Amino acid sequence: MVNYWWASQNDNYRLVIPLGTLWTCPRPNGTVPVSRGLIKSLEPGDIVFHHAESFLRAVSSVRESWNPYPRPEGYSSKREGEGDDGWLVTVDPIRTNLMLHYTRVAQLIRVGDSAPLNINRVPQQKYLSALSEEDGLALLAELDLPAPATTDGGSLFGRPDDFWKGEDTDAVSLGNVRQEQEYLRRHLLRGRVTAACSICGEELPQQLLIAAHIKPRRDCTEQERKDFRSVAMLVCSLGCDALFGWGYITVNAEGRVRRGISAETKDVEAAVDLLIGRPCGAYNAHTAPNFAAHSDLHLARS
Repeated sequence: MVNYWWASQNDNYRLVIPLGTLWTCPRPNGTVPVSRGLIKSLEPGDIVFHHAESFLRAVSSVRESWNPYPRPEGYSSKREGEGDDGWLVTVDPIRTNLMLHYTRVAQLIRVGDSAPLNINRVPQQKYLSALSEEDGLALLAELDLPAPATTDGGSLFGRPDDFWKGEDTDAVSLGNVRQEQEYLRRHLLRGRVTAACSICGEELPQQLLIAAHIKPRRDCTEQERKDFRSVAMLVCSLGCDALFGWGYITVNAEGRVRRGISAETKDVEAAVDLLIGRPCGAYNAHTAPNFAAHSDLHLARS
């Protein structure tokens, strides 16, 4: 069974999420609040939603349950009287660089004393909170992430490749379908079997091109989703789609590619460097507002 958790990490998030760790310890007086003690309830395969500075910023999967562990490097300095002996849980980040504000979260999950948001729909001052399965699945759906049961063997959520213990691997699933996607792709390709990537400019076969939303689809209104001339562009699956989608690159008001959020590795930085300054083939008066929205979304967190 997969359990879902909420972790509030305001001061520590930016330092420790790359390390893949959750850590806490008793209070200075030796007591262990419920929200800290919950760290011992996390099990491999559980899903953790990481909140910091008013936004849900990452989703991870528990790799290894708790072990006694001294305060890891990078965690904020201890409070007066607080020791360095605590408990460590390791996690595998599934998606980072998210920007889901808690006001939207409050529309998706329960609120109240035992929830991460209080009755006034404001984040509570506590480290860990247990989420119901309904809450967890609602957040995954909002973030366009699959439920654990729909993954191919569960490896996306940190489980071993041979985790599957069920019967048939196929099952009927009910859920939202992006009904316009096929028509959007046809609109962008216009009958061509090859086309240029809007970012790198390389001429590629259609199977290597993606009909990518400029502003995230989840942030588009129904009317915006139907405005095919403004909402999307063709980008290649060789790297440009991921670099743009995650905000490593953006497009400025002159229609040229510029640097977005900071790259975590030299290889990503090198891939970004190759694109900086290139003209975006999809930039025009219709798409400009969506490129601006994409830029604002990602540069606000860089």
